[in-house]
Amino acid sequence: MALENILEAFAALPAFVRVAEGLPAPGGRLSLAGLHGSSDAVLLAALSQRFPNRFWVVVAPSVPEGERWLADLSVLGARAACYPPREGFGESEPHAEVAGERVETLERLVRGDVGILVTTPRALQELTSLPQALDRGRKVLHRGDRVRLTDLVAHLERIGFERVPLVDDVAQFALRGGVLDVYAFGMPDPVRLEFDGDTLAELRWFDLTTQLSKRPAERVVVLPSEAAPIQDGEEVVRRSLAQLWAGDPIFVLPDEAALEQEWRITWEEAAHHIEMARRRGEYS
Repeated sequence: MALENILEAFAALPAFVRVAEGLPAPGGRLSLAGLHGSSDAVLLAALSQRFPNRFWVVVAPSVPEGERWLADLSVLGARAACYPPREGFGESEPHAEVAGERVETLERLVRGDVGILVTTPRALQELTSLPQALDRGRKVLHRGDRVRLTDLVAHLERIGFERVPLVDDVAQFALRGGVLDVYAFGMPDPVRLEFDGDTLAELRWFDLTTQLSKRPAERVVVLPSEAAPIQDGEEVVRRSLAQLWAGDPIFVLPDEAALEQEWRITWEEAAHHIEMARRRGEYS
């Protein structure tokens, strides 16, 4: 059975109709039981399809469980994205895969391209300057744009990209004469930009393994690295996820009993790191 038929069949069940008609008002609650396997994701995908203008937040008890939700929802065609927590307590995320997913999800969130956000209790507690980095660092390039190559290189360095002889990972760029290779978070492949003076003459995706150009591109979006440094004299603005979405979301709590425990563990770990920093003289 095709996946869209599964959602249609699920939405026709009397139990689903009762849930859809009984969605809680702001501040209200609705408890459900008996959802086994991936049926919880099927229910949410069907609800999201029934109410396309509502925003849903799944607070998974752990990162692996959040990844399971995202995989199931994506297979079902839902506009879902995952915002994982930082692996550490510093401003920068040391793991590129985690940093990339956070950047890509926030970029989609602020432009309204996410219907279901999957996250964790720890991520909800964070304050991050990443939205500020996106505000000042996101750059859209089109074939034919008038762009000074030196200015673009300086911009890439400002938003946390590493200059390398040959691009082989995300958040890197390489410059050879009038040719600039860039690989940013959210790109399906790295992109090769060819300049004719101050004109962006050609954009082409290229293969990371062979370094050979592939299909042409008309438009690319360059997202900053989460580790993008704040400029001298610039005020750091940190925001939470809740400050980035509009309206009243419906929260889905698959394992509500685990949430309080996760929040407590996060605060205990943060307090421990602060105390260690105090002892080293790094925090007062």
